[in-house]
Amino acid sequence: MKNELSTLSPPLGKLPLAAGKADSPAGQKPTGHESAWRAAWALQLTRPAESFALATVALDGAIAANEPHAAAWAQLCRALAGYRWIGADIGQMSVDFVEAARQMDTLNDARGKRLVLLLDAVLAKKRGRWPEALKAYEKISGSFDLGAMDADNFYLLLGLSTSHVYCGNLADGLRFGYIGLNLAQYLDLAAEEVTMCLPLGVALMAARDHDESAELFSAAEVIAARIDSPMLLKTTRNNLGVVLRRIGGISNLTRATQLVAWVLAEPAAMIGGQQFAHYSAAELYILLGQLDDAEAQLEQARATLDASRGATPLEALDGAKLNFIRGMIASRRGQVAEAITAFTEVVTLLPALSAWRFSDRAKVFEELAEALARQGQFEQAYAIQKNSSQDYLTNVDVLNRARHVSMQVREEMRRVQLELDRESRERRHLQSSHTELREQMDDATREARRLKDAAMHDPLTGLPNRRHLDEVLANMLLVASQTETPLVIAYLDIDHFKQVNDRYGHAIGDEVLRAMGTLGPQFLRGADLMSRIGGEEFCVVLIGCGLEAACKRLTDLLDVFRNQQFESDGQVLSAVTFSGGAAVYPDDGRDAETLMRVADRRLYDAKRAGRANVCCGGSDVIS
Repeated sequence: MKNELSTLSPPLGKLPLAAGKADSPAGQKPTGHESAWRAAWALQLTRPAESFALATVALDGAIAANEPHAAAWAQLCRALAGYRWIGADIGQMSVDFVEAARQMDTLNDARGKRLVLLLDAVLAKKRGRWPEALKAYEKISGSFDLGAMDADNFYLLLGLSTSHVYCGNLADGLRFGYIGLNLAQYLDLAAEEVTMCLPLGVALMAARDHDESAELFSAAEVIAARIDSPMLLKTTRNNLGVVLRRIGGISNLTRATQLVAWVLAEPAAMIGGQQFAHYSAAELYILLGQLDDAEAQLEQARATLDASRGATPLEALDGAKLNFIRGMIASRRGQVAEAITAFTEVVTLLPALSAWRFSDRAKVFEELAEALARQGQFEQAYAIQKNSSQDYLTNVDVLNRARHVSMQVREEMRRVQLELDRESRERRHLQSSHTELREQMDDATREARRLKDAAMHDPLTGLPNRRHLDEVLANMLLVASQTETPLVIAYLDIDHFKQVNDRYGHAIGDEVLRAMGTLGPQFLRGADLMSRIGGEEFCVVLIGCGLEAACKRLTDLLDVFRNQQFESDGQVLSAVTFSGGAAVYPDDGRDAETLMRVADRRLYDAKRAGRANVCCGGSDVIS
């Protein structure tokens, strides 16, 4: 079987091994206006506007000729083409679905009755109501036989994959995406194959599996060009440009620039809307420092939205993208107040968006905190940094789980492909085995997550422990090396902690440690790390931060910490302090062991200088 993506895209679980391709949706030979609606059906995914027009002609002809079967399928085809065509009226779509459902019921057409069940889900997707769409797809899942290699299953799998991705259920989005891609490949359905690559590629991009995503989109680009679908080719190339920009490097940025130029020049419609082409171009130009070009693309995006939506309010995603780009341009032009306004607006929109519909959340927090700090609003900046840190830790866990699922299903693909070669004509039923496998995987994932969390975190303070620090520090140093940014490692040791325990008891001692675990992360940014590495010892890793700025943050933490008050059993303790020592990459060392040794030595310098201070190098002791 000829297949450009066969080496890239595995399914999940025990896939059906049924042979042969599915019949056309009606399952009958063309008569009268049957040929007309079938021609329209074949263009649904590649040229939906043309499909809509052909389906309309077929519908009118079938009604005039009193051919109810052809009329029912033409009406359903027009409804589905209307979903793909960005210019279609959603009210007409709803009417077409309802009328098609009535006709299929009258005709007792089993296939048609199953496909019209997509009504609520497709309308919810068209309106951008992803949680509602996901519930609708899950509700009708039992009506589709996923154990058969039936082309009609593609519509359900595409909907499940896309809805899960945009609801933030990245692992499930990957699962259904790979199953749908396997179905399209097995039946040699080129348009369906490219279409399924879109949500799957977005999910891989969101999981930071950029290389796999780029490979997927590159292969899809070849197929989209071959089947002559300007819409699919434009959408695929736009996504490929985005992922190449995120990978970075001269060759990738050069290719991304070429793709952006092509996408902007291509007049065809794009899935999701033309504004996404302008967003991608603007973000690339910002990265390249071409702010005037970025501003022009931002205005083009606004004009596109105004023309297509009229007085309709912006969707949360469009509002977030517009303000995010506006904020980045303003920040780089030194227009700090305008940048703060724009990024604050993005933050207000984030609750309406999953992390995967707007994957630059951490970047928004970082940019906003930086802008606030530049205006001297340090307290607000610290609060934003705390949100960024919490968002980062949450997303890291989700991303790691998604990557694990992605690798797991790729391995499963290789196994199942061997099985397909041996038993290519033997049908298998997927529903029960898929449900069982999903339950087992979910249970295993939850247990693994619980065990890993317990193993990697200190139960008293909630901070990552020494084991977690050792696991991630090498990667943090690698990032610092690749991006040529400084990285600071600091040791903090609570002063006279044994005396605190001896005099006031371990209850207050525990409160002191918990306070450090609560206050410390408030002074961190998204990618920074604070861990408890011993009894009263803590380690802080600050990436992208120079030694002077790091010591300023640590002394600010010291000031806040010493003003805390602790009470237990009528005893009150205050003015607790800590001593600290900091070392910076690459000036003080290029590996973790050297940097930790320097930081430890400076910690003891701080103690010898009287405690309650931070030593940042040489004789510089800041209290």
